[in-house]
Amino acid sequence: MKPNRLSTKKHTLRFAVILSALILAGCASTQSTTSSTSVSSASSTVSTASTSEESGADETDSTGGAMNGTIGSVIEANLSFKNKDFYIDYSTEDTVKIDLSAPKEADGVKVSGSTVTITEAGMYVLSGTLTDGQVIIDAGDEDDVRLVLENASITCTTTAPIYAKNADKVIISLPENTESTVTDTITGTDGDDELTAAVFAKCDLSVNGTGVLNVNSNANDGITSEDKLKITGGVLNITSADDGLIGKDAVLIKDGTVHITASGNGIKSTKSEADKGYVYIGGGTVNITAEQDGIQAETGVLISAGEVNVTAGGGSANGEQKTGNAMFGGAQNTTADETLSTKGIKAEAALDITGGTVTVDSADDSLHSNDSMTVSGGGITVKSGDDGLHADNTLTIEDGTIVVEESCEGLEAIDLTINGGTIDVTASDDGLNAAGSSAEGGRGTALESGLYGAAGADTITVNGGTLTVNASGDGLDSNGALTINGGTVYVSGPTGDGNGTFDCDGVFTINGGVVLGTGSSGMLKTPTTDSKQNTISVSCTGSAGDTVEVKGADGNTLVSAVAPKSFTNVTFSTPDITEGETYTVYVNGTEAASETCSGVVSGATGMGNFGGGPGNMGGQAPNGGMGGQMPNGNSDGTTPPEMPSGDSGITPPNGNGGTPPQMPGNTSDT
Repeated sequence: MKPNRLSTKKHTLRFAVILSALILAGCASTQSTTSSTSVSSASSTVSTASTSEESGADETDSTGGAMNGTIGSVIEANLSFKNKDFYIDYSTEDTVKIDLSAPKEADGVKVSGSTVTITEAGMYVLSGTLTDGQVIIDAGDEDDVRLVLENASITCTTTAPIYAKNADKVIISLPENTESTVTDTITGTDGDDELTAAVFAKCDLSVNGTGVLNVNSNANDGITSEDKLKITGGVLNITSADDGLIGKDAVLIKDGTVHITASGNGIKSTKSEADKGYVYIGGGTVNITAEQDGIQAETGVLISAGEVNVTAGGGSANGEQKTGNAMFGGAQNTTADETLSTKGIKAEAALDITGGTVTVDSADDSLHSNDSMTVSGGGITVKSGDDGLHADNTLTIEDGTIVVEESCEGLEAIDLTINGGTIDVTASDDGLNAAGSSAEGGRGTALESGLYGAAGADTITVNGGTLTVNASGDGLDSNGALTINGGTVYVSGPTGDGNGTFDCDGVFTINGGVVLGTGSSGMLKTPTTDSKQNTISVSCTGSAGDTVEVKGADGNTLVSAVAPKSFTNVTFSTPDITEGETYTVYVNGTEAASETCSGVVSGATGMGNFGGGPGNMGGQAPNGGMGGQMPNGNSDGTTPPEMPSGDSGITPPNGNGGTPPQMPGNTSDT
């Protein structure tokens, strides 16, 4: 069984959409006058307040640290960069030039064999080739040291080629039209300390400019800071035997282009403390190919801008094959030992995406949080060998575009809320899944929690947005309540009778919005009469690629969609359905079924709730009994004749024809 994963099949995903912002706190020492660049959470734009002072530590915002003194969502409004984190034209500055091919001592520079040691604050321009040597920065606690790499090449077979032993901050600047390379062979030591990266800093480290830096780590990690690692520019090509980038306090990327090929994790922050252990991406381009997690944060991850592309664990094609009881939502077992985490982007506390473009192809969950996840903007496209988006607690979607191209379960959490955005989900199991609440006894199987006992506290709530689901298991599945209050919901459910288009162990209500579901009839679930909006469910058949269209008596189209799989039932609900009126379902333009609205729920009814005590397999029709009146008053269980197949199209609610957007996924019957 996988760690940090809901073990029941009936998991409800809820996107807890929390606008989160990032606080980037500074180093330990302070200064009287600072130069800072603040990032606004609302617009992710940079405003600069400059002073002449360059030295000294970064200061935290008056509101507190990156998470306001807690462990949780990163608060972007609290983030501050200093001017010294960005590139400056060194041609007009006082500099010390060091020719690494033949290094000589100078002010602030000591040379011993092939070891060059910088001992004072200042700007040092490094050029030439240092073979089997090392550059050490061992300056004062409040000293800022800027290394300008001007076509420099540094290799070392015994330790870290660049080692920032002591300083307030080390800045690596990459001038335009330059390319520098750093290569190590083994992990070095300094007393009891292991120097676990080709570029290793015990202090804050910033990288900027427009030039190229190649880092080849044959021993361990690429670039590591034991404090904060900030990237505001440059082109970084990192190949590492373990992790690519590590900032133990935080990793912050504001601009530049980062390419990482890692045998371990791509980017990692490791401190499990308030205001630390987070990863922030607010611009630039980040491309990661990692054998383990693409991005891993011990506390939070915030992506507000830029482009992030991640391939983790070889991609979704390497996902573990799942086995389990699809009908009853039992725990899914895997066929191989899961000793390594191969998630795309993973946060221990909070994963927040407010903007940017994120593309992930991962063997395990593409986006994963051990607590909460919020999407409030940007564009997300994922392929997952397991869950597309997974949060152990809450998952909220406020806005943005989300496309889950491949997954076992598309969206998964205890509480899943959709308030806006455009979401397309393709899943080999459940499309949306809510499960794992303490009310159902933790993450047990469905037999242990909800199937023959009380429903869980898990929830799926749709208040807005556009949700399109193509699921081979349950379309929307909650171990607790399933509530649709608004938005537009298209669901293509299972073809087999062991799952349902809509499924929940608690109360299923439709109070608003436009809903259209196609799928099998064996586990049919319809809303309760407590719903505030009328729903009709009819038995009719269709094939993959068929257009399903619902029209009122006036001939106007209420809702339509192209079904990606075959179906034997159509369930629909819109604000326009009025008691006493007759509504007709057309398949490829031919009438397939009609039903007169007789109340909140009309037509075919389903199995009802599994919850409510032992032996209570369902309620009375039309609240979900085991049987129910067939469409058009046929109570003998007959099925309307199959209609001919043909080309497909979809129209929006109240439309008058045309070709609507197709549901996600292929058009096969499987």
